Amino acid sequence: MKKSIIMLVLSSGLLLGGCAGGFGSKAEQPKEKIVVQAAASDTILSCFAGNEKMSRKQFIAAYKTAHATVARADEADILRFICLSLHQHASYKQFKEGMEALSRHIKDHPESAAGLQGLHLLMQRIEREKIVKWTQSNKSMEEKEGLEAENRELLERNEVLEKDAVQDQTRIKELQKQIEQLKNIESIIKNRER
Repeated sequence: MKKSIIMLVLSSGLLLGGCAGGFGSKAEQPKEKIVVQAAASDTILSCFAGNEKMSRKQFIAAYKTAHATVARADEADILRFICLSLHQHASYKQFKEGMEALSRHIKDHPESAAGLQGLHLLMQRIEREKIVKWTQSNKSMEEKEGLEAENRELLERNEVLEKDAVQDQTRIKELQKQIEQLKNIESIIKNRER
């Protein structure tokens, strides 16, 4: 009996002390926690996808707010600002500001540089394409303006030629009348001579 009392005291001491964790229920055992933290690039891209259908008015309001809060240097605000700079309604200046914010963020957070560097390269590529498109647009606009100026000159020249043609037609009719009159005079003179 002494032995059973000692075992009972020892068992209760272990249970109360927490050393017998394997003997209790599963609810009492501590669970492992898995923390999943989204990468900065994932945050930007998911934000970009979530704002895809944003109207121009909504974009303007959201960008204004993001631009005002980006100065606080809170990572979430910076990532939101970068996200909005990629939006279809963003101007070239807004896009450029977002790209500069991304460059600063990469320098300030080298631990997330690997994921963000690819996004930065894509933004640089987009910028080059925008510049090429802008250059081509300017070239096309200059060509269009040149063609419009040439067209105006041709229309003015055509108008002058049409006026000249009308004057020439009038002069021809006058000359034809004079010829007819001369023929009449000639025929009168021939008739008199006979």
